[in-house]
Amino acid sequence: MPNDEKDRLGEKLRQKAAAAQNLWAARSDRELIARLKRAAEERLAKEKREKRKPRAFNRILCAIDFGRSSLKALDLAKQIAGENDAKLYVVHVCPTVAVPLGGTLTSTPDAEKSAQDRLREVASRRLSDLPHELIVITGDPAERVVELQSVLNIDLIVVGTHGRSGVPRFFLGSVADRVVRGAACPVLTIRGE
Repeated sequence: MPNDEKDRLGEKLRQKAAAAQNLWAARSDRELIARLKRAAEERLAKEKREKRKPRAFNRILCAIDFGRSSLKALDLAKQIAGENDAKLYVVHVCPTVAVPLGGTLTSTPDAEKSAQDRLREVASRRLSDLPHELIVITGDPAERVVELQSVLNIDLIVVGTHGRSGVPRFFLGSVADRVVRGAACPVLTIRGE
């Protein structure tokens, strides 16, 4: 078999494997979002039945990437949740990577499992005495945080920022900035340095 044919066959196999990964991630995320939405609706109905005293924040979402600024944001989100008797949702978004001429490549199930383990470890050290839910999802971090805000009826988003400015921010973008612009609730940004 000539090398050109082998290269084309290899490329087709890689594309098929990437497509299977993308389908798996999309199905997994749809199921997770549907489950979270049902739970949020049930919680809202329960709060209405119990006539819970209104608080400034009932549901807080904290997005973390395990960096210093996001862990600082988690500590602040915990404090605010404790003061408001609020439920804290902690989300880590496994980002997708754009592949030239090939669409996007999502993280693998192993990457999600690793992120879930790491998130559980952080929560066990920092959130042991607070009602919380851990979420690992794939996609564009800013888009997914804004989507979860809407699905879970979040009252406050707390997110860390790396404090980049100028050219690095232009090229890398700012997840925190995009969340601030896209969210329908207050967003508290915390700088790690």
